Amino acid sequence: MARTPVVVRIDLERVICHDEGDGIGSAEPYLWVAFFKVDGTTVSVNSAFTLDGVATVEFTPGSHGNLPNDDVDPGEVIAIPPAIGDWSTRLEPIGFQEVPDLDVGGAAGVVVVLMEEDNVTDAGAAAGHTAFDSAVRDAINQIVATRTVTNQDVSDEELAGFEEQISDKVKDAVADQQGVFANIWSWLNADDTIGFKAFVFSHDSLVPNTVTEFSHRWRNEGDWEVQGTVTALDVCPATALDGILPAPKRTRSRLATLRRFRDGVFAEQPGLAPWFTVLQRNAPAVVRVLAADPDLRADAAGLLDAAVTALEGEPSAFGAREADAASRLARTLAERTRSRRLRIDARRAADALADERFRRADGIHDVLTGLAADPPSRRYPGTTTTPPDTTARR
Repeated sequence: MARTPVVVRIDLERVICHDEGDGIGSAEPYLWVAFFKVDGTTVSVNSAFTLDGVATVEFTPGSHGNLPNDDVDPGEVIAIPPAIGDWSTRLEPIGFQEVPDLDVGGAAGVVVVLMEEDNVTDAGAAAGHTAFDSAVRDAINQIVATRTVTNQDVSDEELAGFEEQISDKVKDAVADQQGVFANIWSWLNADDTIGFKAFVFSHDSLVPNTVTEFSHRWRNEGDWEVQGTVTALDVCPATALDGILPAPKRTRSRLATLRRFRDGVFAEQPGLAPWFTVLQRNAPAVVRVLAADPDLRADAAGLLDAAVTALEGEPSAFGAREADAASRLARTLAERTRSRRLRIDARRAADALADERFRRADGIHDVLTGLAADPPSRRYPGTTTTPPDTTARR
């Protein structure tokens, strides 16, 4: 059976210092991160059953000081900023060039290097990060070039070899950037590499509408751990939400009702499309928040069931009270998310649903008409309703 695309969100959430290992004084950790995917967007299977194409790779900023705590002692937990640790993309099956409807699964992942600042200059560390970015891209594309349909996995020995290549390129770049005296100083106590780790998630291992935790611990230069989650979703946000929320109270298909709505009322009110775009681009972050809180999931399920009941012929099931509850739910999402994009969009939705017109809403028709007349681009001039780039972070 042909694979379907899946939306993937990777969140590197925290670094835990179990032992800072820096002798006298506190540690100053920083993080280099590279996200990647190998999928049908840029790769295909050729007639020799090997892969043609290159990986999609995205890097995040900063070296020295790019974590919010540069004075770390044992027991401290450092939150990884979303700009460094969050990424969303759409993973497409890898098709065969000469065999329609046949595909293999791709993969998405993240390469993490945790460093500890000592005597390397800021400019030297920045040059090392640039070299890291280039070396990671080269290493991943070397892996792509050597994979076949029957040999898709990457061995620990291969990863170790690429780690050594990357480390050598970083050291050379730092030395080339720094002057002679700075090099002597940094060689006396160079920045420490606490650990290198590649997390790889295959297409077939990503179960739609689930959130999976991952972590790695390095007992090197102290005792450190990085933790995160990977969220896999159906491309359709309605399907994704239906999959993670509790089952409806009545025996019926929420999705069938929502699809009828999509093909009917939704299509007839163009002003609703921007709100769907907002939901679509934030679905991974929404699911991530809901997955962590059963009570919040129950609240969201109650609102979705009320909307479905209203669309099935009981319009009053979703009126002023439900619009107010949806506004409060949006504010809660804004407060709890790591995603800057969701924080902004959820606040916009909360403000819109708190408008006076919704306090007088007598049913689902009034709520939908109000939203259609007041899309996010109109409430907030200068915003766009164009569907986002699905490979963008957050």
